[in-house]
Amino acid sequence: MPVEYTLEAEDVASARLLAIGIRPPLEFSLFAAALAGLLALSVSPWRLASSPLLVGLTAGLAAYRLMQINRVRQAAVAAFNRNYTLREVTVASWDEDGITIQPLTAMMERIPWSALERVKENRRIVLFQQKSGAIHAVPKRAFPDKAALAALRRKARAELGRGRPR
Repeated sequence: MPVEYTLEAEDVASARLLAIGIRPPLEFSLFAAALAGLLALSVSPWRLASSPLLVGLTAGLAAYRLMQINRVRQAAVAAFNRNYTLREVTVASWDEDGITIQPLTAMMERIPWSALERVKENRRIVLFQQKSGAIHAVPKRAFPDKAALAALRRKARAELGRGRPR
């Protein structure tokens, strides 16, 4: 089943973050929980003398991580703005042999299932990572319904599972 889509800058940023293993909502939640716990500990009867130091270190680490994430996003937006192919209409389709990515005016890319290393997803995109390191993102909004997205998930996971040693 083919799906047609046009990427947005945030799709590209989301794909890059996901490809390198960064999940901002999860990380923000964990930092917030750690800070809340440390702050609660600092006012409890069992407080540690080093609680303010731990709160400061955790907040500093969170701020540093936010800056890293922002840099990845800025680089992704710059790449999106530089590369016209990322902004044009694209069709993705899949069959028994693999997935095909066809931008409107660029060369088609045929990716056999065996060339994929993993398939990841977040709330915004489905990400195909090739063993070569190349990535392809298909926005979830491109799928006409949840059943079409589920069909791609099943097929990709089945094919990836087939190529892995047990």
